[in-house]
Amino acid sequence: DCKNGQYKVISFYSKKARGMMARYIIENRVESVADLTKFDTAGYYFVEDESTPTELVFKREEQK
Repeated sequence: DCKNGQYKVISFYSKKARGMMARYIIENRVESVADLTKFDTAGYYFVEDESTPTELVFKREEQK
């Protein structure tokens, strides 16, 4: 999450995002890592440039 112009892991929002992603995986019957990159719920979006084959990075702009 973006906070004061910097991206940080904010545990409260991370926990909610993990739950949203789990729901996304189940509802969309995700079967591959490539399918996970389509996750775009609650303002989160995939950042390919910062991701690696073993770690996908998702960001969200600051919530006002």
